[in-house]
Amino acid sequence: MRMLRLPTVRLNVLISLLVASTVIVTLGVALWMFDATLRDTQEDAQAARVTDIAQVVASRRRVVNVLKEAGDTRDFATDSDVQREIDALRQRLDVDFIVVMNPHAIRLTHPDPTRIGEHFQGGDEGPALQGEHYASRAEGTLGVSIRGFAPVRNTAGEVIGAVSVGVTLDTLGARLADNRLHMVLGIGLLMILGTLGASWLARYIKRVLMGLEPHQITRLVEERQAILGSVHEGILAVDVAGRITLTNAAACSLLDQAGLEVPALGTPITDYLPQSGLPDVLQSGEASLDQEVFINGQALLANRMPIRHQGQVIGAVATFRDKSEVRLLAEELTGVRRYAEALRAATHEFKNKLHVMLGLVQLEAYPALARYLRDVADHQVAPGAALVEGIGEPVLAGFLLGKQSEARERDITLTVDVEDAIPAPRDPAMIHTLVIVLGNLLENAFDAVDELNARQVTLTMGVDTDLLSLHVQDTGPGIPAAIREHVFASGTSSKGHQRGLGLAMVREHVEAHDGTLALYSEPGRGTLIEVDLPYPVSSPTEN
Repeated sequence: MRMLRLPTVRLNVLISLLVASTVIVTLGVALWMFDATLRDTQEDAQAARVTDIAQVVASRRRVVNVLKEAGDTRDFATDSDVQREIDALRQRLDVDFIVVMNPHAIRLTHPDPTRIGEHFQGGDEGPALQGEHYASRAEGTLGVSIRGFAPVRNTAGEVIGAVSVGVTLDTLGARLADNRLHMVLGIGLLMILGTLGASWLARYIKRVLMGLEPHQITRLVEERQAILGSVHEGILAVDVAGRITLTNAAACSLLDQAGLEVPALGTPITDYLPQSGLPDVLQSGEASLDQEVFINGQALLANRMPIRHQGQVIGAVATFRDKSEVRLLAEELTGVRRYAEALRAATHEFKNKLHVMLGLVQLEAYPALARYLRDVADHQVAPGAALVEGIGEPVLAGFLLGKQSEARERDITLTVDVEDAIPAPRDPAMIHTLVIVLGNLLENAFDAVDELNARQVTLTMGVDTDLLSLHVQDTGPGIPAAIREHVFASGTSSKGHQRGLGLAMVREHVEAHDGTLALYSEPGRGTLIEVDLPYPVSSPTEN
């Protein structure tokens, strides 16, 4: 059964709903709490107010005289002067009732004149007739009200009656309703502003996230982690303040090989790796490519690039690669090229011989074919075998035969003089080094004599006490004095653009094996290059 996939809600909609609902709920709770607090505050304020009014009315001389005259009688006029005076005072003070009562709680005044002469309703008047002033809440003829009581005393201090002033809850509710309306309007306005703010915040966050949804951000983070983990180069990134923000697994491995602990995020790069060069990139905003960096003696090849956002440098990233790996790849690639050149020359020469033999067979000139085969055996095979006599490494011997074929093809005389027998080296990688060194030296020598009449190159080889000596001499025009001192530097050449790499590679490999390199050259008298390399030979049991 195929499950239905629910539609994905966009991030800005989620943020808008969340913020808007939070604002609305918060303001709703605040409205409820404020309303309850306002109601309690209003009741307390009205209680204090009606009690004060009751005390003031009870102290009026007219009220005291009326109660003295009335005594204990229960028959009071409904339209007396005191009734009119008290009613006018009630309206002026905006209260619902002001009741003057005698010691038996019989009303002398009331907003409803028909209630005059009746007993006070509510049952809370007793303490006032005993001489206390206070506020209470009770139900009377006008409904539930907040009441204030005060005793009326004669000149002797005796209680001769009491005054009650009250405000009904209906009146108080109407006042609260007016205040509540203003409060609801204010909170409603705040809700609208909060909703608009939520919408703006959602759009702002969406813009900061470059319009990406959460699932898209998750996928990008997963892809980023996968890419960083699969990259062979070490990657180290810092922010604009020079604090480390990222290291991948390859970087951790390289730093561990160099004897450094994995850095914690936020560590200043100047404290952790002063030679990283990243602070310079942050300051200049310029990239630094293919620079050699040494970390605790380990040689690394580093590329450093600034990280920009909207034209501003916000950080920098460095990629590291073990230089020994790069050198090994270069050696393998160069060795393959040298092998291919030698094989091409040998193949070309062999094809020429085959063409001659095929032609003689087609002409049925068998005596001439026999003479040609003897000449090939005498002048090609035998010299070739003699050329590599004394070289115990087949790869090196084959390589030199290939270079001999190339020299013959270019009409150059290549003389190989093996002074001492050269056994196989203990380290097989040394053969690749010899192919690179000899290949570049012989290639330069061939180029030097290529356009001259006397085209002669001599290679002298020998091994003495685990030291291999190589001498390559040509009869070329020599090296100009202007470039002789730095001829082994990368890019130095008199042959044009993108040349001058061969001798630089020779120097790197000789120095990598703790060997020595010397050059002797004079204009018009050719060039001699001497190379001495440590050459531990293999024992018979290793073969």
